Amino acid sequence: MRYGTALISGTVALLLATQVPPVWALKLPLVMFYAVLIIASAWVGGLWPGLLATVLCVAGAAYWLEPHGAVQISHPADLVGLVLFFLIGAMLSALGESVARAMRIERASRERAEDTAAAERSTAQIREHTLAMVAHDLRDPLAVIDLNAGLIARASTAGAAVEISRRAAVVHRTVQRMNRLLRSLLDTALIDSGGIALDLAPESAAMLLAEVVETHADEAEAKRIQMRSEVQVGLPPMLCDRDRILQVLTNLTVNALKFTPPGGTITLRAGVSGRFVRLSVIDTGLGIDADKLARIFERYFGDRRKQGGGLGLGLFIAKAIVESHHGTFEVESSVGEGSSFAFTVPILRQACATDKARGAGSTTTSASGPPPA
Repeated sequence: MRYGTALISGTVALLLATQVPPVWALKLPLVMFYAVLIIASAWVGGLWPGLLATVLCVAGAAYWLEPHGAVQISHPADLVGLVLFFLIGAMLSALGESVARAMRIERASRERAEDTAAAERSTAQIREHTLAMVAHDLRDPLAVIDLNAGLIARASTAGAAVEISRRAAVVHRTVQRMNRLLRSLLDTALIDSGGIALDLAPESAAMLLAEVVETHADEAEAKRIQMRSEVQVGLPPMLCDRDRILQVLTNLTVNALKFTPPGGTITLRAGVSGRFVRLSVIDTGLGIDADKLARIFERYFGDRRKQGGGLGLGLFIAKAIVESHHGTFEVESSVGEGSSFAFTVPILRQACATDKARGAGSTTTSASGPPPA
């Protein structure tokens, strides 16, 4: 196949030389056609078939020289012309082979990339399936442990009430932590597999902030940290997944409690920002170094994970949830002064108007990028 193309090209060149009269007006297009034959031979076969086609084309060109019909060189200028023709043919052969090789390499690279992508998708699916099975299998025994811990705490006798209650509280906290870890792993698998499904409904930002403050009031009091919420008057309702936005607010609040020393303050704030409700969690805690601030949303971020004792997935998941609502995240922090985490959620009427414009009729969405400008 490689040399067959060169032989066919050379045969065509020689046949044209014997059939076409030696008229200068015909020679130039024929020489250009010879160049095409040389490139085709190099493209298919490589350098050496291209050189073979070049030699045969040179022989065809020599057939036009005087005396016509005899392949011989009687003038130095003819020799120079044939040498130049051969050199040009060799260059065309090398060029054709290089282009063909580059295309083969590019095609092979593309095929490898497609195979790698397919393998990664398969691995992600297997990982998601495995995590789902593990989480499903662990939830039942965890629920049993949690239930019995509650029963023990309520049924404790007078003599051992304090110790039993303390032990039951330890079990309860441990189960809750395991449930949070499982949920983080499952949420990460959902993000990797294409997005987080949302159950959208009108929600009050004031009620969500009040619920978060009430949930963590005892912990804040135990640490001597003041917690409060500030809500703009007349704040319109949001269109969001209530549980998911609570998850984001809870994550930010738990982090604030971890990194705020006794005597500090944590403020949960809500206000209007353009077409969005802007929710903020502001603390007077330790703050974050400037060189680490850009990395806090990375999964398994080492520094925050070591300090917080978790997997380092909380902020990664929180950012994905906010982006699935077409919102944005903002962070400001100064070491020793505290941090401010803020994110946006669409206002109900704006979100409905956008849905109508897009022809959307569903209240369930998946994670995606920020809204179009």
